[in-house]
Amino acid sequence: MKHLKRIISFFLVLLFIFACGCRQTEPIDSSGKLTVYFFDVGQADSSLLIFPDGLTVLIDCGNKADGPLIADFLKSHGIKSLDYFIATHPHEDHIGGMEDIFLTTDIKNVCAPDFNGNEPKSKYQNSLMENIEAEKATLMLLNENTNIISKENYNIKTLSPAKSSIYSDINDYSLCLIINCYTNTLLFTGDAEEPAERDMLTLPLNLDADILKVGHHGSRDSSKQEFLAAVTPKVSIVSSGIGNSYGHPRDEVLERLANIGSEIYRTDTVGTVIAKCYEDGFNIETDKTICLDGDR
Repeated sequence: MKHLKRIISFFLVLLFIFACGCRQTEPIDSSGKLTVYFFDVGQADSSLLIFPDGLTVLIDCGNKADGPLIADFLKSHGIKSLDYFIATHPHEDHIGGMEDIFLTTDIKNVCAPDFNGNEPKSKYQNSLMENIEAEKATLMLLNENTNIISKENYNIKTLSPAKSSIYSDINDYSLCLIINCYTNTLLFTGDAEEPAERDMLTLPLNLDADILKVGHHGSRDSSKQEFLAAVTPKVSIVSSGIGNSYGHPRDEVLERLANIGSEIYRTDTVGTVIAKCYEDGFNIETDKTICLDGDR
C-alpha cells in the first residue's frame, strides 16, 4: 500500500510540473493605461512598466537569483524586447539579475546614472557595461532634470543624481525618475538617501506624486520628512524581503508615511503590487502568486 501511495504521489508531482510547464500566459493588455508591476523580488528591486502605446521599461532586475524568474515572466507575457532598461545604480540587489535579462531579451536602450567622473569600483558596473556592449544597446548616462521619453500622454524625466554633487555613497547616485502618464505621477527613487533627496528638493520641478516607490527598501536614511512633505504620495510601495536582516522597512519610515496619510503596500506582506493608471486616476492590485524572489 505504501509503495502504491508513493507511485501515485510521484505521478501527481509529474502531472503538476507538466501542467505548470504547459500553462499559457496571456500578453499584458495595457491599452488605454499604464500598467506597473512592482515585483516581489525579496530584498531586492525590480519594476516593469508597460505604457498605453506598448512601450516597455524595466527598472532594475533584482538579485542574480531573481534574473531567470524575471526573464521567464517577460517571456511568458509575450515581452521579447524592452525599449528601455533602467539600471538605477550598480548594486547586486538592483542589477544582479541582468545577465539573464540581456541573454533572453532584446534591449534597445539602457539608462544608467552619470557618476560625474566618480565611477565606482563595482563588478556590477563592469558587468553592466560588458552586457550593453555585447547587446549593442544604446547607453544613456544621465543626471538630473533630463527627459528620457516625452510623448503625448506620458513622459519620463530624471530627478537625480545632481550634476554638481559628489556623493560618498553609491546609493545617492541612484537614477531617480518622475513619470507622468495622463493625470498620474509616479516617483522612483532607487536607493537614494537624504543627500540625494535634499538635492532633488532644489530642482525647479513639482515633486508631488500619486505613487512613490519608497527609497532604499524603507531604510531609515531615506524618505525623510522634508522630502515626503514635497512628494505627498497617495500610495507608497516598499520592496523588501520577508524577515530581512536590515529590518526594512524601518518603523520610523512607516510612521513618516502614515503621518502624511499615504497608503502603504509592502511586497513582503502583499506580494507583487500592480498599479494601473488611467486617464481619470489609478487603482492598485496585489498578487502573491507573482513571486520572482529567486532565494525563496
